[in-house]
Amino acid sequence: MTTPAPLHRSAETQALLNPAFGAYLLAHSIYAGQSKKGRPMPWPSAFLVLPLVLPTKARNSLPGNSRVSLMAWADENPLQHAAFAERAVSLTSLTRMSLRMAMRHQAVEVTALGLRCPRKPKAAPGFGQEVAECVRAAALVGRWLAVTDPHRAYTALGVRP
Repeated sequence: MTTPAPLHRSAETQALLNPAFGAYLLAHSIYAGQSKKGRPMPWPSAFLVLPLVLPTKARNSLPGNSRVSLMAWADENPLQHAAFAERAVSLTSLTRMSLRMAMRHQAVEVTALGLRCPRKPKAAPGFGQEVAECVRAAALVGRWLAVTDPHRAYTALGVRP
């Protein structure tokens, strides 16, 4: 059983750790990945998205494009790599809730091959720079995960599914 989240979280933290926002980011990530490779995102890969996107330091350390591979990024960012396992564990519940919300609202579908986004997620104009940065990061991570076997991605980040 997990401990309830503290009630003293800032408004920004509460907004970022919202299942609706997580669903929005996962849809962007899944859509970007399937657009790159033409196939659904493997289910385990979805659990890598939010820990790479939501924490500001992790998000800011991501490259501007997907020419840098996930493995190269992990090697070049040892502090983020070292902190990833703890972040991944702490965001597992949020990822599950976000996936359920995305499926409930038909933003993400489950297929025999994995998760797919049936339509391009709508842009969120007027929600500020941080939301735009999160969406950009989610799309980048989705493109990374599209070309990286889930086992290799988990290994590169120092975690197990």
